[in-house]
Amino acid sequence: MKKVLMIGLDGATFSLLNPLMDEGVMPFLKELMGRGVHADLMSTQNPLTPPAWVSMVTGRSPDVHGIFDFLRPQPEGDMVFLKVNDSRYIRCETLWSMASRQGRRVTSLNFFGMAPPFPVDGYMIAGFVPWKYLRSATHPPSFYDRLKTIPDLEYRHLGMAISEEKKCIQGLEDAEFEEWIRLQGDRDGAWVGLLAHLMRTDPTELTAMVLDGPDKIQHLFWRFLDRELYDRNPTQWDTHIRELCLDYYRALDGRIKRLVELAGPETNIVMTSDHGFGATTEVVYVNEWLAANGYLAWTGHAAADGSRKLTLDKIKDHTTNIDWPNTKAYSVTPSSNAIYLKRDTGDGRGVKDSEYPDFCRALRERLLAWRDPANGEQVFVEAYLNEKKMAGAKDAIDYGPDITLRLRDGGFVSIVRSGGDIIRPREKADGTHRPNGIFIAQGPDIEGEGERLAALDILDITPLLLHLAGLPVPTDLEGRVPTEIFTSESLSRNPVKVSGATQRLEEDGGEPKKDVSDEEKEALIAQMKVLGYMD
Repeated sequence: MKKVLMIGLDGATFSLLNPLMDEGVMPFLKELMGRGVHADLMSTQNPLTPPAWVSMVTGRSPDVHGIFDFLRPQPEGDMVFLKVNDSRYIRCETLWSMASRQGRRVTSLNFFGMAPPFPVDGYMIAGFVPWKYLRSATHPPSFYDRLKTIPDLEYRHLGMAISEEKKCIQGLEDAEFEEWIRLQGDRDGAWVGLLAHLMRTDPTELTAMVLDGPDKIQHLFWRFLDRELYDRNPTQWDTHIRELCLDYYRALDGRIKRLVELAGPETNIVMTSDHGFGATTEVVYVNEWLAANGYLAWTGHAAADGSRKLTLDKIKDHTTNIDWPNTKAYSVTPSSNAIYLKRDTGDGRGVKDSEYPDFCRALRERLLAWRDPANGEQVFVEAYLNEKKMAGAKDAIDYGPDITLRLRDGGFVSIVRSGGDIIRPREKADGTHRPNGIFIAQGPDIEGEGERLAALDILDITPLLLHLAGLPVPTDLEGRVPTEIFTSESLSRNPVKVSGATQRLEEDGGEPKKDVSDEEKEALIAQMKVLGYMD
C-alpha cells in the first residue's frame, strides 16, 4: 500500500533555508530538494498558525472550517469575551478522518487544534497543549501510558512547558536566550524520537508531524538569523547566540534526515510550512486608530499600559477598558489582525444590518487611506472584507472577522491603549509571519530534478496527501492535486480520482461541553506573548 510522510516545519521560509543550505548548515535538506521539487506554499489570508494548519489538513478556508485565531470573540450583552479554539470548533472533516474512514491508518502529531483528538485508526497527539493535559490530547487514550515506556523519550517535552512560557511573558532576558533555544531543540527531539519509534514499531500509511521549533526560534531571534539585520560588527555574545541558532538548524537537518531514512525509498515525502517569515520593525495600535477615528471609545479608567506583562487576567481586563455601548468597531485578538463590528441587536447601539455593507466599505477605505504622520507612507496596506458576511450568506460564520488587516511590515497589530501613539518603532527588529511558506516533495512518484515550481496554495495539501495515499479527492475540497509535481508514469499509473463529499460534523451549537482550564488558557496566552502576538 502507498505510504506518505509529511513533515511540517512551523514558520519555515526559503528566505532563511536557502542561505542555511548554501552555507552548509542544512546539507541533507539541500540534497532532498535536489532529488525532488519545491515551491512557495501560500498561506491563509492572515498567515497565522491556527487557520493555516487547519486549512492545510482540511482543504478548506477559514470561513468554512471556522478557525481564524487561537482565540475567538463571543459577545455577551454589552461585553465581548474570549474563548479558546480547539477541535470542537472545526466545522468540517479533517484529513485524518477522510483517510481513516477509507481504510488508511494515520499518525498525526503536534498539529494545532486537534485536541480533543478525533477517533481515527492510528495515533494522534495534538499540539499547543501543556504536558500535564497531554493525556486528554492523545488518541487512543492507552497510547499516553505507552509514551512513558518508550526508551530515551522525555514525554513532558511533547507539551508546552508552562513554567518556561510564563517566564517569558515579560520578554526573554539575555541570560535566558540559551535555555530557550535549547528547549526548542529538546521539544523537536522528543517529537522526532516519538515518531521514529512509531515508524519502527507500528508504521501507518499516512504519517504527519509538525515541528514548531522554527517558528519559536525565528520570532525571538530573527535579527540573529537574517543576514541583512545581523549586526555587521557583532559582539562576542551576538556571535554566540547566532551560533546557537545555527546549531538548532543543524540538529533540525539531522532530524529530518533521520525520519526520511526511516520512511525508506518507497515512501513519498512532503515537507510544508504554515507560513513564511520576515522582520517586523514597528508596533501598530489598531484600537488607538479606531478610537482616534470615532469607532471605539475607551472607558474613563482605561489608562495607557506601560507594562509588557499580558496574562489571561489582563486580556480580560482589556475588554473592560473598552466602552462597549459607545463602540462600533474594535480588535480584541492581536494575532487575528482583525477588526470586528459591534452589531445592533435591537437596542439602537452598534451597526444595523441594513448599514453593515456600506459601513464596512467606508471603514476599509479610511484604513487604506490613512498615512503614517512621520513619513506619509501607507500603514494598512490591505483590509480584506468578509465577503460572506457582506453578501448575507447563510453559511457566514458570525464570529468571523469583519475586516482582516495586512500591515506594511507584515506584523501583527497591538490591541492595548498606547496613550495616543498609533505607531511606535521597535527598539530591535523581531520576527513575524509572511504569506510565503515552503513546499518540498520527493519520492518514487515525484519529479526528481530539483525544479522550483510556481507557488502552490495551502489548500492543495489535503488533496495531495489523499492522492498520495491512493485515495479519491472529495468533491467539496477547495484545493487541487498539483499534478505538475508528479512523473508522467505516476499519473498514468495512478490518475487523480474525485469522488463523493466530505462528511459533515454534527452541529452542537458550537460550544464545547467543557471549556479548557484557566491554566491551559494561561499557557496559550504565554505562548502568544512569546511569539510576538501580544505587544
